[in-house]
Amino acid sequence: MYMILNLNKEKYLDDVLMALTEAGIDDTIVLSGESLGHKLAFDNPLFAGFRKSFGKDKGYANVIMAVADQEQIDFMLEELKNSGIDFVKDEIGKIVLIPTEIEY
Repeated sequence: MYMILNLNKEKYLDDVLMALTEAGIDDTIVLSGESLGHKLAFDNPLFAGFRKSFGKDKGYANVIMAVADQEQIDFMLEELKNSGIDFVKDEIGKIVLIPTEIEY
């Protein structure tokens, strides 16, 4: 499967990367960016009224992509829970899995 992990809280980046490595998902791509809502509110005068809705940290986003199987992702989430981080409950981000066939 192809995993796309959208991480919304910067303070958990190192923990997530460590858990991915421990799960054997180490050939990853990490992209840093800014959320659309934050970008519009702070860079487009038309949406300036929404600035109060966004805190300083809400504009942060990382996208982590890798090939992984379900067992590896479950292991990664369990490792995060063991370190006191509940990825789903704490709404740290979202994970999308896309079924794929690997071609060499």
